[in-house]
Amino acid sequence: MKIVIAGGGTGGHVAPAIAMADEIAARYGRNSIHFLCGGNELERKMLGHAGYDFTALQVSRPRRTLRSKATTVITTALAVPAARRKLKQFQADVLLCVGGYASLPGAMAASLMRLPVFLMESNAVPGKVTRTLARFARACFAHMPLTRPLDCPVEVAGNPVRGAFLAPVPKEDARRALGLDPHLPTLLIMGGSQGAQAINDAALAAANELGTLRQHMQVLHLTGQPDLDKARSVWQESGLRYRACAFTHNTATWFSAADLALTRSGAGTISELLALAVPMVMVPYPAAADDHQRANALWVAAAGAGVLVQQDALTQARILELARGLLLSPQARSAASTAAAQLAQPKAAAAILDSILVRIGASAPPRSVDSGERAAA
Repeated sequence: MKIVIAGGGTGGHVAPAIAMADEIAARYGRNSIHFLCGGNELERKMLGHAGYDFTALQVSRPRRTLRSKATTVITTALAVPAARRKLKQFQADVLLCVGGYASLPGAMAASLMRLPVFLMESNAVPGKVTRTLARFARACFAHMPLTRPLDCPVEVAGNPVRGAFLAPVPKEDARRALGLDPHLPTLLIMGGSQGAQAINDAALAAANELGTLRQHMQVLHLTGQPDLDKARSVWQESGLRYRACAFTHNTATWFSAADLALTRSGAGTISELLALAVPMVMVPYPAAADDHQRANALWVAAAGAGVLVQQDALTQARILELARGLLLSPQARSAASTAAAQLAQPKAAAAILDSILVRIGASAPPRSVDSGERAAA
Protein backbone atom coordinates (compact mmCIF):
# COMPACT_ATOMS: atom_id res chain seq x y z
CA MET A 1 0.00 0.00 0.00
CA LYS A 2 1.41 3.37 -1.05
CA ILE A 3 -0.31 6.55 0.07
CA VAL A 4 0.43 10.10 -1.04
CA ILE A 5 -0.57 12.94 1.29
CA ALA A 6 -1.25 16.27 -0.45
CA GLY A 7 -1.58 19.73 1.03
CA GLY A 8 -0.04 21.77 3.81
CA GLY A 9 0.84 25.43 4.02
CA THR A 10 0.38 25.87 7.78
CA GLY A 11 1.26 23.90 10.88
CA GLY A 12 -2.44 23.14 11.32
CA HIS A 13 -2.36 21.20 8.05
CA VAL A 14 1.12 19.71 8.29
CA ALA A 15 0.98 18.38 11.87
CA PRO A 16 -2.05 16.08 11.37
CA ALA A 17 -0.62 15.04 8.00
CA ILE A 18 2.57 13.90 9.74
CA ALA A 19 0.47 12.09 12.35
CA MET A 20 -1.30 10.22 9.55
CA ALA A 21 2.04 9.45 7.92
CA ASP A 22 3.30 8.01 11.21
CA GLU A 23 0.28 5.69 11.39
CA ILE A 24 0.79 4.57 7.79
CA ALA A 25 4.50 4.03 8.44
CA ALA A 26 3.70 1.91 11.50
CA ARG A 27 1.79 -0.50 9.26
CA TYR A 28 3.48 -0.35 5.88
CA GLY A 29 6.89 1.26 6.47
CA ARG A 30 8.15 4.77 5.80
CA ASN A 31 8.73 4.08 2.09
CA SER A 32 4.95 3.78 1.67
CA ILE A 33 4.41 7.54 2.10
CA HIS A 34 5.15 10.59 -0.02
CA PHE A 35 4.02 14.20 0.40
CA LEU A 36 2.89 16.71 -2.22
CA CYS A 37 3.13 20.18 -0.69
CA GLY A 38 3.90 23.79 -1.53
CA GLY A 39 7.44 23.55 -0.20
CA ASN A 40 7.38 26.61 2.07
CA GLU A 41 9.89 26.96 4.90
CA LEU A 42 7.55 25.62 7.57
CA GLU A 43 6.71 22.52 5.53
CA ARG A 44 10.38 21.86 4.80
CA LYS A 45 11.25 22.17 8.49
CA MET A 46 8.42 19.98 9.77
CA LEU A 47 8.64 17.29 7.10
CA GLY A 48 12.42 17.30 7.27
CA HIS A 49 12.33 16.93 11.04
CA ALA A 50 9.85 14.05 10.70
CA GLY A 51 11.99 12.43 8.01
CA TYR A 52 9.47 12.23 5.16
CA ASP A 53 10.15 12.78 1.47
CA PHE A 54 8.13 15.39 -0.39
CA THR A 55 7.65 16.98 -3.78
CA ALA A 56 7.07 20.74 -3.88
CA LEU A 57 4.28 21.94 -6.18
CA GLN A 58 4.50 25.66 -6.88
CA VAL A 59 0.86 26.64 -6.44
CA SER A 60 0.20 30.31 -5.71
CA ARG A 61 -2.26 31.01 -2.92
CA PRO A 62 -4.98 33.43 -4.08
CA ARG A 63 -5.33 36.88 -2.57
CA ARG A 64 -8.20 39.28 -3.08
CA THR A 65 -7.17 40.65 -6.44
CA LEU A 66 -8.36 39.21 -9.73
CA ARG A 67 -4.76 38.91 -10.89
CA SER A 68 -3.83 36.83 -7.85
CA LYS A 69 -6.77 34.50 -8.37
CA ALA A 70 -5.85 34.08 -12.03
CA THR A 71 -2.29 33.24 -10.98
CA THR A 72 -3.61 30.51 -8.67
CA VAL A 73 -5.63 28.97 -11.51
CA ILE A 74 -2.63 29.02 -13.85
CA THR A 75 -0.11 27.65 -11.31
CA THR A 76 -2.55 24.93 -10.26
CA ALA A 77 -3.04 23.84 -13.88
CA LEU A 78 0.72 23.84 -14.45
CA ALA A 79 1.27 21.74 -11.31
CA VAL A 80 -1.15 18.97 -12.31
CA PRO A 81 1.30 17.23 -14.72
CA ALA A 82 4.03 17.31 -12.06
CA ALA A 83 1.66 15.81 -9.51
CA ARG A 84 0.58 13.14 -11.98
CA ARG A 85 4.19 12.20 -12.74
CA LYS A 86 4.96 11.81 -9.05
CA LEU A 87 1.82 9.74 -8.38
CA LYS A 88 2.71 7.46 -11.26
CA GLN A 89 6.39 7.22 -10.33
CA PHE A 90 5.54 6.49 -6.70
CA GLN A 91 2.90 3.93 -7.80
CA ALA A 92 0.38 5.50 -5.46
CA ASP A 93 -2.71 3.55 -4.41
CA VAL A 94 -4.48 6.40 -2.58
CA LEU A 95 -4.32 10.19 -2.34
CA LEU A 96 -5.20 11.79 0.99
CA CYS A 97 -5.72 15.58 0.87
CA VAL A 98 -5.26 17.46 4.14
CA GLY A 99 -6.15 20.99 3.00
CA GLY A 100 -4.09 23.81 1.57
CA TYR A 101 -3.78 24.77 -2.09
CA ALA A 102 -1.17 22.12 -2.88
CA SER A 103 -4.03 19.62 -2.51
CA LEU A 104 -5.67 20.92 -5.69
CA PRO A 105 -3.26 19.68 -8.39
CA GLY A 106 -2.76 16.42 -6.49
CA ALA A 107 -6.50 15.69 -6.38
CA MET A 108 -6.97 16.68 -10.03
CA ALA A 109 -4.11 14.42 -11.10
CA ALA A 110 -5.40 11.53 -8.99
CA SER A 111 -8.88 11.94 -10.44
CA LEU A 112 -7.47 11.78 -13.98
CA MET A 113 -5.65 8.60 -12.98
CA ARG A 114 -8.78 7.21 -11.29
CA LEU A 115 -7.01 6.87 -7.97
CA PRO A 116 -9.23 7.00 -4.87
CA VAL A 117 -9.15 10.44 -3.25
CA PHE A 118 -9.95 11.09 0.42
CA LEU A 119 -10.07 14.34 2.38
CA MET A 120 -9.24 15.36 5.94
CA GLU A 121 -10.88 18.51 7.32
CA SER A 122 -9.65 19.77 10.68
CA ASN A 123 -11.91 22.81 11.09
CA ALA A 124 -15.59 23.07 11.93
CA VAL A 125 -16.12 25.12 8.76
CA PRO A 126 -14.79 23.16 5.77
CA GLY A 127 -12.23 25.19 3.83
CA LYS A 128 -12.58 26.33 0.26
CA VAL A 129 -10.16 23.64 -0.96
CA THR A 130 -12.10 20.91 0.86
CA ARG A 131 -15.38 22.16 -0.59
CA THR A 132 -13.87 22.21 -4.07
CA LEU A 133 -12.33 18.75 -3.84
CA ALA A 134 -15.34 17.04 -2.25
CA ARG A 135 -16.70 16.25 -5.73
CA PHE A 136 -13.58 14.14 -6.41
CA ALA A 137 -13.52 12.42 -3.00
CA ARG A 138 -14.87 9.14 -1.75
CA ALA A 139 -15.14 10.51 1.79
CA CYS A 140 -14.08 13.36 4.07
CA PHE A 141 -12.80 12.65 7.58
CA ALA A 142 -13.71 15.54 9.87
CA HIS A 143 -12.23 16.58 13.20
CA MET A 144 -15.52 17.92 14.54
CA PRO A 145 -19.08 18.20 13.20
CA LEU A 146 -19.00 20.36 10.06
CA THR A 147 -21.14 23.47 9.79
CA ARG A 148 -21.50 23.14 5.99
CA PRO A 149 -22.47 20.11 3.89
CA LEU A 150 -20.05 18.58 1.38
CA ASP A 151 -20.54 16.74 -1.90
CA CYS A 152 -19.19 13.51 -0.41
CA PRO A 153 -19.81 11.36 2.67
CA VAL A 154 -18.49 12.88 5.92
CA GLU A 155 -17.18 10.81 8.82
CA VAL A 156 -16.38 12.57 12.11
CA ALA A 157 -13.23 10.73 13.17
CA GLY A 158 -11.12 13.32 14.98
CA ASN A 159 -7.89 15.06 14.01
CA PRO A 160 -4.75 12.89 13.94
CA VAL A 161 -2.12 13.88 16.49
CA ARG A 162 1.50 12.86 16.55
CA GLY A 163 2.65 10.01 18.75
CA ALA A 164 4.47 12.28 21.19
CA PHE A 165 1.09 13.71 22.23
CA LEU A 166 -0.36 10.25 22.85
CA ALA A 167 2.41 9.11 25.20
CA PRO A 168 3.49 12.39 26.84
CA VAL A 169 6.03 12.83 29.59
CA PRO A 170 4.53 13.54 33.03
CA LYS A 171 3.68 17.18 33.64
CA GLU A 172 6.31 17.63 36.36
CA ASP A 173 9.03 16.09 34.18
CA ALA A 174 8.06 18.33 31.26
CA ARG A 175 8.39 21.41 33.46
CA ARG A 176 11.77 20.31 34.76
CA ALA A 177 12.96 19.75 31.19
CA LEU A 178 11.99 23.34 30.38
CA GLY A 179 13.69 24.79 33.45
CA LEU A 180 10.48 25.56 35.34
CA ASP A 181 9.23 24.77 38.82
CA PRO A 182 7.70 21.26 38.55
CA HIS A 183 4.86 22.11 40.93
CA LEU A 184 3.67 25.61 39.93
CA PRO A 185 0.54 25.95 37.75
CA THR A 186 1.74 26.88 34.27
CA LEU A 187 0.21 29.18 31.66
CA LEU A 188 1.19 28.46 28.05
CA ILE A 189 0.89 31.45 25.68
CA MET A 190 1.12 30.82 21.95
CA GLY A 191 -0.26 31.88 18.61
CA GLY A 192 0.27 28.91 16.33
CA SER A 193 3.40 28.07 14.33
CA GLN A 194 3.99 31.70 13.31
CA GLY A 195 3.11 33.42 16.58
CA ALA A 196 0.24 35.88 17.05
CA GLN A 197 0.94 39.58 17.48
CA ALA A 198 -2.34 40.42 19.22
CA ILE A 199 -1.98 37.62 21.79
CA ASN A 200 1.66 38.53 22.41
CA ASP A 201 0.81 42.20 22.87
CA ALA A 202 -2.03 41.50 25.30
CA ALA A 203 -0.06 38.96 27.32
CA LEU A 204 3.01 41.16 27.60
CA ALA A 205 0.84 44.15 28.57
CA ALA A 206 -0.54 42.01 31.41
CA ALA A 207 2.87 40.74 32.53
CA ASN A 208 3.24 43.14 35.46
CA GLU A 209 -0.21 42.24 36.80
CA LEU A 210 0.52 38.54 36.37
CA GLY A 211 3.79 39.17 38.17
CA THR A 212 1.82 39.78 41.36
CA LEU A 213 0.98 36.04 41.19
CA ARG A 214 4.62 34.98 40.86
CA GLN A 215 4.40 32.73 43.92
CA HIS A 216 1.45 30.86 42.41
CA MET A 217 2.08 30.53 38.64
CA GLN A 218 4.66 30.54 35.86
CA VAL A 219 4.65 31.14 32.11
CA LEU A 220 5.66 29.37 28.91
CA HIS A 221 5.58 31.60 25.83
CA LEU A 222 5.97 30.57 22.18
CA THR A 223 6.31 33.99 20.63
CA GLY A 224 7.26 33.69 16.97
CA GLN A 225 10.61 35.20 16.02
CA PRO A 226 9.73 38.95 15.89
CA ASP A 227 8.62 39.20 19.54
CA LEU A 228 11.12 36.88 21.21
CA ASP A 229 13.58 39.46 22.57
CA LYS A 230 10.81 41.75 23.82
CA ALA A 231 9.02 38.85 25.52
CA ARG A 232 12.14 37.71 27.35
CA SER A 233 12.77 41.24 28.61
CA VAL A 234 9.19 41.78 29.77
CA TRP A 235 8.84 38.43 31.53
CA GLN A 236 12.20 38.91 33.23
CA GLU A 237 11.05 42.27 34.54
CA SER A 238 7.74 40.80 35.78
CA GLY A 239 9.52 38.50 38.22
CA LEU A 240 7.59 35.46 36.98
CA ARG A 241 9.43 32.24 36.35
CA TYR A 242 9.22 31.77 32.58
CA ARG A 243 10.59 30.14 29.44
CA ALA A 244 10.22 31.91 26.08
CA CYS A 245 11.05 30.54 22.65
CA ALA A 246 10.28 31.64 19.08
CA PHE A 247 9.37 28.16 17.81
CA THR A 248 9.95 24.58 18.89
CA HIS A 249 9.72 21.14 17.31
CA ASN A 250 9.26 19.82 20.85
CA THR A 251 5.71 21.07 21.20
CA ALA A 252 4.59 17.93 23.03
CA THR A 253 6.83 18.76 25.99
CA TRP A 254 5.71 22.40 26.05
CA PHE A 255 2.04 21.43 25.90
CA SER A 256 2.51 18.66 28.49
CA ALA A 257 3.93 21.21 30.94
CA ALA A 258 0.86 23.47 30.70
CA ASP A 259 -2.24 23.65 32.87
CA LEU A 260 -3.93 26.29 30.71
CA ALA A 261 -3.21 27.57 27.19
CA LEU A 262 -3.87 31.08 25.89
CA THR A 263 -3.97 30.47 22.18
CA ARG A 264 -5.56 30.91 18.79
CA SER A 265 -8.18 28.31 17.93
CA GLY A 266 -6.63 26.59 14.96
CA ALA A 267 -7.74 22.97 14.69
CA GLY A 268 -4.27 21.47 14.96
CA THR A 269 -3.49 23.30 18.18
CA ILE A 270 -6.89 22.39 19.61
CA SER A 271 -6.52 18.68 18.87
CA GLU A 272 -3.02 18.49 20.38
CA LEU A 273 -4.05 20.35 23.54
CA LEU A 274 -7.16 18.16 23.88
CA ALA A 275 -4.99 15.05 23.59
CA LEU A 276 -3.08 16.27 26.65
CA ALA A 277 -6.26 17.39 28.47
CA VAL A 278 -5.09 21.03 28.56
CA PRO A 279 -8.00 23.52 28.77
CA MET A 280 -7.83 26.61 26.60
CA VAL A 281 -8.53 30.32 26.50
CA MET A 282 -9.16 30.65 22.77
CA VAL A 283 -8.76 33.91 20.87
CA PRO A 284 -9.99 33.28 17.31
CA TYR A 285 -8.05 34.98 14.54
CA PRO A 286 -10.57 37.56 13.27
CA ALA A 287 -9.42 37.33 9.64
CA ALA A 288 -9.55 33.52 9.41
CA ALA A 289 -11.39 32.30 6.32
CA ASP A 290 -15.14 31.88 6.95
CA ASP A 291 -14.45 32.77 10.61
CA HIS A 292 -13.58 29.09 11.07
CA GLN A 293 -11.49 29.66 14.20
CA ARG A 294 -14.52 31.05 16.01
CA ALA A 295 -16.53 27.96 15.02
CA ASN A 296 -13.72 25.73 16.32
CA ALA A 297 -13.64 27.62 19.61
CA LEU A 298 -17.41 27.43 20.03
CA TRP A 299 -17.23 23.62 19.75
CA VAL A 300 -14.57 23.42 22.49
CA ALA A 301 -16.26 25.98 24.73
CA ALA A 302 -19.66 24.27 24.44
CA ALA A 303 -18.10 21.13 25.91
CA GLY A 304 -16.62 23.07 28.84
CA ALA A 305 -13.02 22.49 27.74
CA GLY A 306 -12.21 26.16 27.21
CA VAL A 307 -13.30 29.78 27.06
CA LEU A 308 -13.76 31.88 23.92
CA VAL A 309 -12.47 35.46 24.14
CA GLN A 310 -12.77 37.77 21.15
CA GLN A 311 -9.51 39.49 20.25
CA ASP A 312 -10.74 43.00 21.09
CA ALA A 313 -11.85 41.73 24.54
CA LEU A 314 -8.42 40.30 25.42
CA THR A 315 -7.49 43.01 27.91
CA GLN A 316 -5.03 42.99 30.78
CA ALA A 317 -7.93 42.73 33.22
CA ARG A 318 -9.47 39.79 31.36
CA ILE A 319 -6.17 37.88 31.28
CA LEU A 320 -5.67 38.42 35.01
CA GLU A 321 -9.27 37.36 35.69
CA LEU A 322 -8.82 34.13 33.68
CA ALA A 323 -5.51 33.38 35.37
CA ARG A 324 -7.11 33.68 38.80
CA GLY A 325 -10.38 31.97 37.92
CA LEU A 326 -9.22 29.11 35.73
CA LEU A 327 -5.47 28.55 36.11
CA LEU A 328 -5.29 29.07 39.89
CA SER A 329 -8.61 27.41 40.77
CA PRO A 330 -7.96 23.66 41.15
CA GLN A 331 -11.67 22.84 40.85
CA ALA A 332 -12.26 24.90 37.68
CA ARG A 333 -9.01 23.71 36.13
CA SER A 334 -9.80 20.06 36.87
CA ALA A 335 -13.32 20.31 35.41
CA ALA A 336 -12.06 21.92 32.20
CA SER A 337 -9.25 19.39 31.91
CA THR A 338 -11.72 16.51 32.27
CA ALA A 339 -13.91 18.03 29.54
CA ALA A 340 -10.88 18.39 27.26
CA ALA A 341 -9.95 14.73 27.76
CA GLN A 342 -13.50 13.70 26.86
CA LEU A 343 -13.33 15.65 23.56
CA ALA A 344 -9.98 14.15 22.58
CA GLN A 345 -9.89 11.39 19.96
CA PRO A 346 -6.46 9.81 20.38
CA LYS A 347 -7.10 7.00 17.90
CA ALA A 348 -8.14 9.29 15.05
CA ALA A 349 -5.23 8.38 12.73
CA ALA A 350 -5.85 4.66 13.10
CA ALA A 351 -9.60 5.10 12.61
CA ILE A 352 -9.10 7.15 9.44
CA LEU A 353 -6.62 4.68 7.94
CA ASP A 354 -8.89 1.75 8.78
CA SER A 355 -11.82 3.49 7.10
CA ILE A 356 -9.77 4.27 3.98
CA LEU A 357 -8.70 0.63 3.70
CA VAL A 358 -12.28 -0.60 4.10
CA ARG A 359 -13.56 1.86 1.51
CA ILE A 360 -11.02 0.71 -1.11
CA GLY A 361 -11.42 -2.97 -0.25
CA ALA A 362 -7.95 -3.45 1.21
CA SER A 363 -6.96 -5.38 4.32
CA ALA A 364 -5.61 -3.64 7.40
CA PRO A 365 -2.28 -5.07 8.60
CA PRO A 366 -1.44 -4.94 12.30
CA ARG A 367 0.55 -2.00 13.61
CA SER A 368 4.28 -2.70 13.87
CA VAL A 369 5.50 -2.24 17.44
CA ASP A 370 8.91 -1.02 16.29
CA SER A 371 7.40 1.41 13.79
CA GLY A 372 4.90 2.62 16.33
CA GLU A 373 7.65 3.37 18.81
CA ARG A 374 9.56 5.29 16.18
CA ALA A 375 6.42 7.28 15.33
CA ALA A 376 5.85 8.15 18.99
CA ALA A 377 9.41 9.37 19.30
